Amino acid sequence: MAAPRHVMAKTRRMGRPASGPGGQKVSSYPQVMIRLPQETKATLEALSGATGTPVWQIIDKAVETYVEQLSPTEQKLVAAVRDSRARQLDES
Repeated sequence: MAAPRHVMAKTRRMGRPASGPGGQKVSSYPQVMIRLPQETKATLEALSGATGTPVWQIIDKAVETYVEQLSPTEQKLVAAVRDSRARQLDES
């Protein structure tokens, strides 16, 4: 005999599941407003639509890729500034 329906059903949470790395809530990320040339914006939206990847993930990967192509000296400078700003945010 099958288990009663109420036992088999799983509890579902309302809304979208967390989609950040490690299950982080993307809604808690700080927001950034930028101005882009229309062609760049259209390309970004096309990439998102064609791949099903959220725009924030495309930008996140693009920044990571850009930093990786920098010289080791530039990468160390970027890391030092990033870490300094992160400490400032933690202290405030």
